Amino acid sequence: MTGTKTGGAYTVLIYTVLILFGLITFIPFYYVLVASLSNPDLISDGELMLLPRGFTLEAYKTLVLNDKFLSAFYVTVARTTLGTLVNLILQCSFAYALSKKYLPGRKFFMLFIIVTMMFNGGIIPTYLIVKATGLIDTIWALIIPGAISTWNIILLRSFFENVPESLEESARMDGANDIYILITIILPLSMPVIATIALFSAVGHWNSFLDAVIYTNSPNLQVLQIFLRNMVVQLQNIMANGDAVAMNKGVSSLTLRSAAIFASSLPIIMVYPFIQKHFMKGVMLGAVKG
Repeated sequence: MTGTKTGGAYTVLIYTVLILFGLITFIPFYYVLVASLSNPDLISDGELMLLPRGFTLEAYKTLVLNDKFLSAFYVTVARTTLGTLVNLILQCSFAYALSKKYLPGRKFFMLFIIVTMMFNGGIIPTYLIVKATGLIDTIWALIIPGAISTWNIILLRSFFENVPESLEESARMDGANDIYILITIILPLSMPVIATIALFSAVGHWNSFLDAVIYTNSPNLQVLQIFLRNMVVQLQNIMANGDAVAMNKGVSSLTLRSAAIFASSLPIIMVYPFIQKHFMKGVMLGAVKG
């Protein structure tokens, strides 16, 4: 009985700590949402409450009518989609090859990629390589330099090695080659780890800022993070000059900034529930019978 009570108290403590951390994470995001929907006059008077005051969508209307925001949003979506797809194709192919013990030079290739976890060329050499390959001011400059993640390859390789060899052997007896086995057998059984890596890759591309600053100059390739940076700087300058209303439509710098932050964060948040279902263990239970 004592052990049961101790275990119950420990569980309550764990859930309490998790709820507190969840609230700490959620409250700032909720404040941004409420601020983006509230009357800017009430916000400046300190009357912002738990619910929007003076509900208005003017900040979002201003964003939708902003061609730069729409262009940056489109570029970010394209970069995230294409970049995540390239990440998964290259990393899964590389990891599957490394998971085979009969691969010639397997240890050399593993050492080759592990070294990159400890050493890198730095910003200037990387920029020179990107420039020499003609990728500057193209969307590929935002995708190819970071297409391979050593950590993800090690994680995928470890997962692929745990797939029962009898599955591959039976497929080879039916005439299947390595590509067919990878696509039809290995990848479906590895959805939990692939979904995790896909989510991490997508979030990384969506939030990436520095590479877009370094490798792109064209306004047509401006990503959301650069747009938000420029908008925040511009609105700060407006406020420094004593102009509290940014667009002469009753939209303050705070409401417009909050709307932009929420709108740019919402898509990647909406993707998570569709990937979460793959975050479960035991996906291979029953895959091999007998």
